[in-house]
Amino acid sequence: MSQVSSPSIMFVFPGQGSQYVGMGSDIHRQFSSVREVYGRASQAMGFDVAELSFQGPEERLNGTEFTQIALLTHSVACLAAFRELTGGAWAPSVLAGHSLGEYSALVAAGALQFEDALRLIRMRGRLMSEFGRGQMVAFRLDLESIKPLAEARYCGIGGCNLPDQTVVCGFERDLEALMEDVVARFGRAKAGRHLKTEGAYHTYLMIGAAERYRPYLDGVTLSAPAVKVLSNYTGDYHASDPEQVRAALFFQMFHPVKWMSGLRRAIDDGVNLVVEFGGGIGRDLPGQVHSPASRKPNLEGIMRKAYASSGHRGLYMPAINLTSLEQAARTLELLHSAASPDPVWVDERHFSLHLPVHQGIADEDSVGLGMLVQELGLKRVVETEIEEDDDSLLTLKTYCDEGIAAAEPYLEVLVGGETGAFLHYRGEAIRRELTALRERLERPLPPVRAAGGR
Repeated sequence: MSQVSSPSIMFVFPGQGSQYVGMGSDIHRQFSSVREVYGRASQAMGFDVAELSFQGPEERLNGTEFTQIALLTHSVACLAAFRELTGGAWAPSVLAGHSLGEYSALVAAGALQFEDALRLIRMRGRLMSEFGRGQMVAFRLDLESIKPLAEARYCGIGGCNLPDQTVVCGFERDLEALMEDVVARFGRAKAGRHLKTEGAYHTYLMIGAAERYRPYLDGVTLSAPAVKVLSNYTGDYHASDPEQVRAALFFQMFHPVKWMSGLRRAIDDGVNLVVEFGGGIGRDLPGQVHSPASRKPNLEGIMRKAYASSGHRGLYMPAINLTSLEQAARTLELLHSAASPDPVWVDERHFSLHLPVHQGIADEDSVGLGMLVQELGLKRVVETEIEEDDDSLLTLKTYCDEGIAAAEPYLEVLVGGETGAFLHYRGEAIRRELTALRERLERPLPPVRAAGGR
């Protein structure tokens, strides 16, 4: 059987683009700690943050200033609910947040007080909206391929979210010229997609907003992080010196988000369990208007790809609504019940192969993997699912239009039974794992150790 070693935990927090009307309403009813978080936020902001988050209107919630307030509050609230569910028994060794999410991570690390963070990001959002210029385009190209073409058109790199996805920013006329250059060099499939933002975030076109933001940043008290926090600006850990943390937050506004570099650093340092707090993407399901239960985690696809490209195994679980929070708590209870140094067993009754279909067409790799399941005689134990939902694309909703065909096949398997936690396999690792599964099924299996205690 597959197994996961003792966990080294990272908590991650999403950024702008993962907001939706209704977020937080389920956990607000359930947890006193969450109600306290929303009460503190409302008092600090001078308006009812809970009402805005739960009821909208959507137009106001999607305004950059209010988006950032609502998302920070929801992220901190999800973390509070998680701690209430688990009795505070699980502490991270690393914290990370994408763009706005970096402020949530610093709050969780004790480097920034919650109310101070709210005041900062309110001004940050207001200035980004007022003084931000330009537009953003996501390209399915690695940094080395797109950067020289972008710079030739006076465009800047806004983010490196995936090994094969780079966000480029600039003025409209320059971006249009760049997209033509990309089509000529790489074909129309790599043309890129415009993003729905109020400016060219994390590039030189945000310098005006950053200059006006600095006095507010200088006026806030920062402390040394009690836990290692990844910096979007450096792609490495924040320094322990609060003044260096402050400077990194300033530079973050007009430098690219080095998200993948940070994740690789944490994974190389041994992080093998990731919990995501806050936000959600997707659409309301029929009969579930503004329901948090219908939303999916924002960063899951990023984490899948980060582990796949690193060659390391990792366990990921969302904690973004009541259901996923309860599942995460059960999973960690199973991990705790497995007496160290015994491994935690993967439940091989729950293998699923996800094959993406874009614009009604499955690619050759997906077809080949589906045939492999049949050839190995694994149809009885491997459930094959066709992924038609755009929200399954392996990319951040914030930085990728829904039309981008970025999905790839992946194999997932539950840890410890019905827990909501998965191991993910990608690329050639899928074929290897399926072949190994066939071999394991042909010989007697050891007991499922993680199921004890439940």
